[in-house]
Amino acid sequence: MKDSNGRKEEIFVLRPLNHKQLAQMYGVSWLTFQNWIKKVEKEVGKKTGHFYHVPQVRKIFQLFGIPKQINVSVNDVEELFKTQN
Repeated sequence: MKDSNGRKEEIFVLRPLNHKQLAQMYGVSWLTFQNWIKKVEKEVGKKTGHFYHVPQVRKIFQLFGIPKQINVSVNDVEELFKTQN
């Protein structure tokens, strides 16, 4: 399926992501993302190995916003921002 701009629509699946992947999603350099994440490390937590786990990725999206390249519906956003117990 293609969106209104002719781009192929992909379903975004929340999954563990590494620093480089997250920096690319936000359109910033690895170093810039490193500086951003340092400021919120207490809220996000330290990554395990090279990856941030799904709850951490969710928290990063809550803190920094959903990257523009991700096409999500309103329901997806509501689900993403639900408080996790």
